[in-house]
Amino acid sequence: MSFKFLKISSYYRDFLKDYYTRFPEVKILDYEGQHTQLMCQYFAWSDNYGRLLAHKGIETMEIVANAMPMQKIWAKENGFSSDLSPEEIVCRQIEHFKPNVIYFQDSITFNSAFINRLKSQHPFIRLIIGNICSPFTSSQIEDFKSFDYLTVCSPQFREILSKYGIKCVLIPHAFDKRILEKINIDNYYPESDLLFTGSIIPDEGFHNIRLQILENLVNNNILFDFYGNLPDISLLGLFKRQASYSTAHILDKIGLGNITDSVPLIRKGRGHKTMPKQIHISKELQKIVKPPLFGMEMFKALSKAKIGFNNHGDCAGDYVANMRMFETTGVGSCLLTDMKKDLHHYFNIDYEVVAYSSADECIEKVKWLINHPQQCREIALKGQQRTIKEHNFESRIEIFYDFLKRSLN
Repeated sequence: MSFKFLKISSYYRDFLKDYYTRFPEVKILDYEGQHTQLMCQYFAWSDNYGRLLAHKGIETMEIVANAMPMQKIWAKENGFSSDLSPEEIVCRQIEHFKPNVIYFQDSITFNSAFINRLKSQHPFIRLIIGNICSPFTSSQIEDFKSFDYLTVCSPQFREILSKYGIKCVLIPHAFDKRILEKINIDNYYPESDLLFTGSIIPDEGFHNIRLQILENLVNNNILFDFYGNLPDISLLGLFKRQASYSTAHILDKIGLGNITDSVPLIRKGRGHKTMPKQIHISKELQKIVKPPLFGMEMFKALSKAKIGFNNHGDCAGDYVANMRMFETTGVGSCLLTDMKKDLHHYFNIDYEVVAYSSADECIEKVKWLINHPQQCREIALKGQQRTIKEHNFESRIEIFYDFLKRSLN
């Protein structure tokens, strides 16, 4: 089957800020050079969808819509003004490439108005697919209806969205095996008994349980390395979150959602289902947090950990959902994760990974793993073997490719 495939992503702003700070010289490269360099950071899904579909003879293109130095170079190289907005550059790229299938990994930034505009303007587009694996609001559900399909990372999202008539395809996250070729190059991170890399967003649907368990680890004097972001717990931080929430919901309610869409600080307020409340984070936890790590730097640090801690966002419900499970096992660390009713479909529990059902059980299993280093290492190796064999992007692309063939036929 022959078709042209375009994937459009938006990367975390903190990652892009860190990336361009560490590699300022990339801004002088041409578009292809910048794109290659950025993909070599192995952030999120990197270029796996386009790369692996290309191996099947599909003509593909990957866009990172908010990597502005790279996007502006593309505009300049193709005869357009580099002063175009991010959205308009994406539109020019679509017009230039003329894809039959567009896959939006970011289905929040690109809303129904944008999707419907593409459908009405470009008859060459046969299928527009979105993706969701994070909390969403009722107003965003209306946006999701504009996509022909959504890919989801967990049955939890499929169950919720199907109630609104939204067609979904379940494609779990995966590990990029290419990372193992580079993970030991210039890896100066210290060895760690227990490590967590990730964020704490203590709003509804996010990380309230995760925060409670991390606080419990600190209270039990269990040493661990924590690379990530803590929320601003000041009164000013609370005011900003509440103002963002109020403004976004008022604008959406009176039909001015386009303003919400165009202002990132306001748009962020849509992610709150209820008015944000005051957050408490202990001074002990605040003391140990280190700056967040992304891409290869995260994988390098994680590979030096005997145990990699994981706890899903509250929105995951009873199902496995996040990437951290496969990132941790993929680099060869022992995964300690919260129990989910479908976890056994992915790993043999207490043989390939270790699971806990409560904060107290988490503490108990951390202590056991630290005190039994040989067994900890054996579990880590078996988990890594399972991930490399089954939970890789090559296997996930087969699911996606079969779905595309059925949909296009």
